[in-house]
Amino acid sequence: MLKDKLTELKYRLAERFVQREAEITAVLAGLLSGEPTILVGDVGTAKTALIENLASMIDAKYFYYLLTRFTEPDEILGVLDINALREGKYVRRTEGKLPQAEIVFLDEIFKASSAIRNILLDIILNKRIFSDGNYIKLPMLALYTASNEISGDVEDAPFYDRLTIRCFVKGVSEDSWEELIEKGVELDLGVESNIVMSVNDVKSLQNAVMEKFRQITSNRDLIRRYIEALVRLKQRGVKISDRRKIKVLKVASAISFVYGENDVSLDSLAEALKLTAVHDEDDLKKVEQIILELGLSSFYQHVQKIQVVTAELQNALNASLNGGMEELKMLSTIYKKASTLIDEIPKNPRLLPYIRQFKQVYSRAEDVLERKKAELFGV
Repeated sequence: MLKDKLTELKYRLAERFVQREAEITAVLAGLLSGEPTILVGDVGTAKTALIENLASMIDAKYFYYLLTRFTEPDEILGVLDINALREGKYVRRTEGKLPQAEIVFLDEIFKASSAIRNILLDIILNKRIFSDGNYIKLPMLALYTASNEISGDVEDAPFYDRLTIRCFVKGVSEDSWEELIEKGVELDLGVESNIVMSVNDVKSLQNAVMEKFRQITSNRDLIRRYIEALVRLKQRGVKISDRRKIKVLKVASAISFVYGENDVSLDSLAEALKLTAVHDEDDLKKVEQIILELGLSSFYQHVQKIQVVTAELQNALNASLNGGMEELKMLSTIYKKASTLIDEIPKNPRLLPYIRQFKQVYSRAEDVLERKKAELFGV
């Protein structure tokens, strides 16, 4: 039952957001693992919309705040209770604020003041706040953040290290602009968001992920391959703190659950490395190369093949639009090559975003071929 709800949540998000399959996996991994997630990308790439749509489908208290360097702690934690203060108690009025929220989204996280970030360090790491001489445990199930860029300040390094899942968001590619406009209009008009999960559902899923995480060290082959990847990453200059080395496996357990696996696969480990072992996009390229070199993913070689053929087909398509017979022949040749690829691609849900993009370009090439042939030969 819980797996069905998770599948429905994933499907609904994928239906609403174009080319956001990787981002959806990241935010669901954050939800299931309870680990803080940051989305890094340009303005207008649906970072906020994705989190707010996720939150709207979960029957949980949601707190959103756009941070600036002028944001005061009271704005996110609640103001001091004056009546309690008269009695010598230092407590806050937290109604509608972060301390009572179950899903939290803090936008423009690196624009927050040092005072805010110091408070958030303990909240992120231990999910607690200090109140009237005691630590109070927060009900927070998931914490999401977003930024247009990564902070380069040395003082932000400990803070950034605590943001376990890191997803770099790009704009939608040109071949999907038509679909982007269609889905964007639907979202702007307002899409009905029926509740898919309750707070208890999320807690049960998190417990199931923790159980899988607890058992992960018994998979000796997986751990051996993981350590091999860590060694290779260190050699390539990718720095991973000891804390993050453990978090990678926790995120892999969550991703494994997202895909309905009985045990954590190398595929889930590979995706966790891409989301957790990276500092920036340069690291992401290195991680992807090592995944390929070490054969950590059963589908990654297919991803590369799909991407190469998609690019070749797109280039031939662009050339044929204003070209003549030679360009048309080239497009026809690559189109036939692409037709063969369709039959070779294995049925793997992780390949869906790549296949989807490939088929869109393939369909456009087919339309252009038919139109150009009709223009040239009158058929």
